[in-house]
Amino acid sequence: MMPAKPSAPIPLTILSGFLGAGKTTLLNHLINSDHGLRIAVLVNDFGAINIDAQLIVGVPTAEQINLANGCVCCTIRGDLLRAALQLVERADPPDYIVIEPSGVSDPVSVAQTFQLPELRDRIRLDAIVAVVDAEQFGQLEGANAYMAYEQLTVADLIVINKIDLVTPEQIAALKRKWLYPTARVIETSFGRVPIDLLLDTGRFDPAKLLTRPTREVHVHERSGADHPHHDHSLTFSAYSWQCAAPLSLKALKRALRQLPNTFYRAKGLLYLADDPTRRGVLQIVGTRITLTMDDSWHGAEPRTQIVGIGAPNSFDAAALDALWESCRADRQPASIAEQILSGALTWLRHKR
Repeated sequence: MMPAKPSAPIPLTILSGFLGAGKTTLLNHLINSDHGLRIAVLVNDFGAINIDAQLIVGVPTAEQINLANGCVCCTIRGDLLRAALQLVERADPPDYIVIEPSGVSDPVSVAQTFQLPELRDRIRLDAIVAVVDAEQFGQLEGANAYMAYEQLTVADLIVINKIDLVTPEQIAALKRKWLYPTARVIETSFGRVPIDLLLDTGRFDPAKLLTRPTREVHVHERSGADHPHHDHSLTFSAYSWQCAAPLSLKALKRALRQLPNTFYRAKGLLYLADDPTRRGVLQIVGTRITLTMDDSWHGAEPRTQIVGIGAPNSFDAAALDALWESCRADRQPASIAEQILSGALTWLRHKR
């Protein structure tokens, strides 16, 4: 009896990019395009709540694995290995795998996971794609700028996203300052990249894994615990808050104006008393704040979930909790009309 022919390695794309670049938007575009492939998605978020995983649409539950509360290039790298093994060992493995690491992940360290003996013959790293926020990238400073730049230096394709927010002159300046003249670059808005540039391109060069030494720093979670973090050039503080009660949109807008400017990135799913049947999606990137409304809650129980990441020890988590709590609809002062009506009803009750 002839031995079974080993199956071909499953191709994999790493979708990297600094905080708020638009990776999840691009991923949604990719998944829901006409490619005929069964794509498995591994989504990593730095905080305890994986907001990005909840924003992905069109992927069956069995084809999506959420990796939260840490970074897959270091603190939960073992989780990434186990998740990848779970996919390749299935009776019906996917045709393709896409991993969206957190915005502070180093794509080289993520790629090295797939070179481990357990995976290197079963998963083929096809490409590293780096997404850039055309408006915010040039405003990064210090360690943040260095980290974001490192992601670009190993990318097989650089996607300059959100070009609708900037001028052609700003894009040209961004390229001159940050990109190699020979870099493969595509400009787009809303992550609309041709699928042929994202899947099965065969662009990845394994030599990239040998070109950069690793450094060890620490990531501080809200609990204050220290975790060894490789190839990150600064430390971060993560924050999260949840609430089952609906929020007031007016109060929320006031609260957003009070956020500390040390929040590099925040995002959330919002349960609003003003429109309870639809899910609000909050995105904060640098100085830009956007709030959009989904058509529905996609079968999930309505609740607010907010996560943020910022400079270490630069914000008071308890004060932020109190700020969001003040947005609850049941804690808003009554309007003048409501106060007059309540007083009239009270007077009538006493008259009886």
